[in-house]
Amino acid sequence: MNELCNIDGCIVARERATVPVMDRGFLFGDSVYEVMRTHAGVPFAWPEHLARLRASADGLGFPPGPDDDVLVDRIAATLAEARPGPGEEAYIRVIVTRGDGTAPSIDLAYAPGPPRCVILVRPLPAPPAAAVRLALVERRRVDRRALDPALKTGNYLNNVLALAEARRAGADDCVMLNTEGAVTEASTANVFIVQRGRIATPPLHAGILAGVTRALLLALCARLEVPAEERSLSADDLRSADEIFLSSTLRDVLPVTALDGRPVGRGDVGPLTARLAQAFAEWVETQTRAIYEPRWRAAIERARRGT
Repeated sequence: MNELCNIDGCIVARERATVPVMDRGFLFGDSVYEVMRTHAGVPFAWPEHLARLRASADGLGFPPGPDDDVLVDRIAATLAEARPGPGEEAYIRVIVTRGDGTAPSIDLAYAPGPPRCVILVRPLPAPPAAAVRLALVERRRVDRRALDPALKTGNYLNNVLALAEARRAGADDCVMLNTEGAVTEASTANVFIVQRGRIATPPLHAGILAGVTRALLLALCARLEVPAEERSLSADDLRSADEIFLSSTLRDVLPVTALDGRPVGRGDVGPLTARLAQAFAEWVETQTRAIYEPRWRAAIERARRGT
């Protein structure tokens, strides 16, 4: 598969792709983004991802940018030109910045727009490890007054530093707390625990991103009649959990076997986590065929008729 970038509708090889130094995404992290992956060549849960992209852009007060039909057309065109091989799946990153500034100033008076849209398509990375080790990173706390974590922006420095701290502690990923000391999320994933057969995950108001996979998993739990709830979690809840797992677009359901160097449960993949991971994989395949593929094909046709 070719690695390509689509910059405002122009497709170029990744190594030739550039944005101006006055782009506010480069200058200030003034951008939003979404990551998708394909299943059977179809971007999975693409309507949910594009809806969240739009909500993040609106939350930062971006001027109107490309609508969903334009984005669908550009994603489809870039995927087609990338030419995935048989059975090869793609990683898709859609980035929208506030566009070029007329001066290197944070003042929005110097940001006339329009927004810039960059779509990156590359081969899907190899599957992550079968399980990961976490470290609680208590000094990297999310403060909603600084930047609402519900917005998926390009400002990830807090997460970058938290992950680096966890790696120095010998872990694979971190778990961050908010200013009240409640569990929020991992570096790029939502966190779930299992206690006495019940699943729990932090609520949105704890200061977390509304993960697409997180929402799908909660819906799947209801379908499977597995008790699951959103509630505030403490560091002690993590330490006493029978099982812990992460969820994200690229990781699906990823078991956690150690926290701060100590085993979670028996130190292997827990039975409920294993059951949910298998059920989610099967559900993704079914949903792709039944829902996302027909809607994707229809959206491509609609976008092309519009152009």
